Amino acid sequence: VLSKGRSPRRKEVQAQSKASGAMQLAMSSVLSAFLGELPSWFLFFGVFLPVTLLLLLLIAYFRIKLIEVNEELSQSSDRQHNHKDGSSLSQRRKRS
Repeated sequence: VLSKGRSPRRKEVQAQSKASGAMQLAMSSVLSAFLGELPSWFLFFGVFLPVTLLLLLLIAYFRIKLIEVNEELSQSSDRQHNHKDGSSLSQRRKRS
């Protein structure tokens, strides 16, 4: 039996939104209780600092690799331009 102006679908949506709101409230209370029990020094030295150092290490590693690849590419392009073997490819490049 339907009430005035209400569809069964609307009731389902309202029930789902109430359930998700309750779940978010429960998760936020668990998270706040967890963070309240953790000392701030543990958060800084145990979580923030290692993650930051790891990201900086990855950035430095990939920067070094990128520089190495750029050097190899510049050396290979120098060899191609300086190599005079009379091949049709090098002659085509000289004509263009």
